[in-house]
Amino acid sequence: MLFLLATPEYSNLQSNTTKVKVHLRSGVAEIFEQHQDLMGKVENNIIEIETNFENKFEKSLFILQDAVFVVSNQGLDTTAETKGTGVYVYAKKVKEITSAISVDEVTKQYEQKLVELETENQKLATADGNEKVINSKIFLLKDEAEFLKKVVTIVKEFKS
Repeated sequence: MLFLLATPEYSNLQSNTTKVKVHLRSGVAEIFEQHQDLMGKVENNIIEIETNFENKFEKSLFILQDAVFVVSNQGLDTTAETKGTGVYVYAKKVKEITSAISVDEVTKQYEQKLVELETENQKLATADGNEKVINSKIFLLKDEAEFLKKVVTIVKEFKS
């Protein structure tokens, strides 16, 4: 089964995926080879995949922001190597959770975003005509900070 995860800054393509677990509003969907065509929004921003590489099963966990997914049995095109079930996930941001990820490192990134956000808020308080530019920066920084906060929470759960 083919798995593609894409964001504006990241891309992950796996052709040896055996199972994809997508967390939806109505529960968890487990997608295997020959799953029905399906599309939807990833609700709690978590996707897990299992791959089989050289007879060794590996699991990967991804935290996503504003993600949608499509399951298709048609593939991206009709060549022999892409026929079969494909799971395509598109997100705004992604963070792969591995055993090597550090809670402290992610917390530090989150705290840096909060400092940047505070700096931009102070600039807005003293702005003279550049409010639109500063407001858009503040919006983006808030968005990044919220994502990192969710990553910190999930990494803490993953590590415990």
